[in-house]
Amino acid sequence: MKRFGALVFAIASLVVMPFNNQKSSAKDDFTNTILIVSQPFAVVSFASSEFVITLPPEAASATTIDISLHRRVNSRDSLQAISQGGLTPKMIDTVTYNTSALLTRGDDLVLPILLSPGQAATAGLDLKAYGVFPVSITARGSSQTLASTLTFIARVDPADTSQSLATSLVIAEQSPPSLQPDGTTLVSKETRSAMQRLLEIMNSFQAPLAISIQPETLASLALSDDSGDATLLADLQTAFAKRTIIANTYVPMNPSLSAVNKQGALFERQQKRGVDELQKMIPSVASTNTLWIAHHAITRSGAALLGSLGIDSVLLLAQTQDSALNMRATATIAHSELPDNSLFSVRRADSAISTLLDGSAANPVRIGILVAAEVLAARRDLLDNATPVQDLALVLATTTGVAPDQRTVATLAAALGSVPGITLSDLSTRAAPLATTPSVGFSSKVLPRSSKLSALDELIAEQTSLITMLDAADPRIQLWDNYISAISATTVKASNPYISGLRTSQREVTSAVSRPSKNKFTLGSTEADIRLQLRNKSTSPLTVRVVLSSPKLKFPDEPPVIVLAAQSTTEVVVRTVVRSKGVSTITLRLTTPDGKFQLTPPTLLTARVNLLAGLGQPISLVMLIGLLLWWALSWRSARRTKTPPPTTTVL
Repeated sequence: MKRFGALVFAIASLVVMPFNNQKSSAKDDFTNTILIVSQPFAVVSFASSEFVITLPPEAASATTIDISLHRRVNSRDSLQAISQGGLTPKMIDTVTYNTSALLTRGDDLVLPILLSPGQAATAGLDLKAYGVFPVSITARGSSQTLASTLTFIARVDPADTSQSLATSLVIAEQSPPSLQPDGTTLVSKETRSAMQRLLEIMNSFQAPLAISIQPETLASLALSDDSGDATLLADLQTAFAKRTIIANTYVPMNPSLSAVNKQGALFERQQKRGVDELQKMIPSVASTNTLWIAHHAITRSGAALLGSLGIDSVLLLAQTQDSALNMRATATIAHSELPDNSLFSVRRADSAISTLLDGSAANPVRIGILVAAEVLAARRDLLDNATPVQDLALVLATTTGVAPDQRTVATLAAALGSVPGITLSDLSTRAAPLATTPSVGFSSKVLPRSSKLSALDELIAEQTSLITMLDAADPRIQLWDNYISAISATTVKASNPYISGLRTSQREVTSAVSRPSKNKFTLGSTEADIRLQLRNKSTSPLTVRVVLSSPKLKFPDEPPVIVLAAQSTTEVVVRTVVRSKGVSTITLRLTTPDGKFQLTPPTLLTARVNLLAGLGQPISLVMLIGLLLWWALSWRSARRTKTPPPTTTVL
């Protein structure tokens, strides 16, 4: 094996200078200005590999480049101290390259390297034990260091599979609604870029991936006039069909804020709408409905609201983690007891890794490797603490849940994909809350009541009534729901434009109904009909309730509910019973069919009650009969006068 290693390295040495294999304690200033394009990570056996780097402009004159292996880290704390520049580990191996002899790929330099698992006599870097090793890359000039970076590689034991740590990369995207205050739909560049980045990640990360998607975004892509959005949606639908999605409300909402505003019903509707929309857009998708990814701090009342909806597990992103939780190890699954004595499972995203992923765009491959190193170091520490592995879940996510750089994710997938002892999970497996896990308590702090959510009470009540006027297929029903969703979304800071847009759309309905132009009626009998002409100026049928009231008139029937045809005048007939004669006022009210919302101000009508007027037709009929009788008698008398008497003959 040693001869084979020497032979391989002899080939590689054509482009590298002899390396210094003596131990050194010299301290390098790791400026992290060298960009890593690709590198090896997990070493299982003797291997020939390569580092590919890009030098910054200030290192263009570098004559040599060193790759140095440092002493293995003994804990995650030491790994973090090293990566943050607070500690320089002892150097144990170095390979030095002459830059003039290196192969290039465009602007990148290729550094061939031999990695040996505990074979000291072989050339290259020798990893003498299992664990994570710091590796420094330094570009030097004739007498000074020009640029450097620090990364890691790991020697892993292929037989170490008995204690596998569940590790989840979580992407939980949120964005402002694409609905505009004027009722149109416009997908923002930021939202479109986020979806494209998520698509790239899903296509490159073949391992399980925990995803929470905003259903409103998918619905908006379907409504967009941009042909590119239709293509993006189709690609997303294909990619999502192979994944498990963590269910979410239709728009981003804060359960704790909904609870303090006593709007659990609104939160429940948004949750149901989110699930329904997801099934509509991706019928074949599998979803997890018992887990909530928290973008906001969870209070006891917020957790109770989630629990009432069948959610028994929460994942706290780094931005929501409260020190009051007192969870020492972020990878340990804990539980919290709710007011009804039920248990709630609690998981936390690793805050240190979240900080790394937040800055992934600057040096994406290096960050991916550093996160992989953190995962292996965390596993070693966790297993050393004798915590049951089934009670552990290491969650990787940015601070806010947005997707990290796609190259970071691809690097992380490649680095951890073949590492024994790490099981990548999409969080679809339910983490049942167990009393045996550490206990934590959610904050009992009462959040301030939100003014915009307070206004929703009135808006929802009006919307519910006005919908009863519309045909079931009327598109305004969906539009008003979208307005309510936008107003309640936590990603919308200025809700007043949406409130104005909703009221404008509602006024188009209420103002379309015109009151009768005839305001005076004459009633000539104790029971009569009042005939009203109502006009619908809109292009769709509207249903209204006609309510009449009067101190002198009685309306024995229920107020009629009338469908007014589009752009037409409809006659409404209301039966009335006269209580007394004279002039009586009638108040006309036009309301929604449920009677809870008045469409127009009350209209005063005048009715003149004249019971004698009701005798006109009978008297006229009697006079007509009398006239006919008189005419018949006169005709008969005249005929008798004209007829000569009969002639008498005497014999």
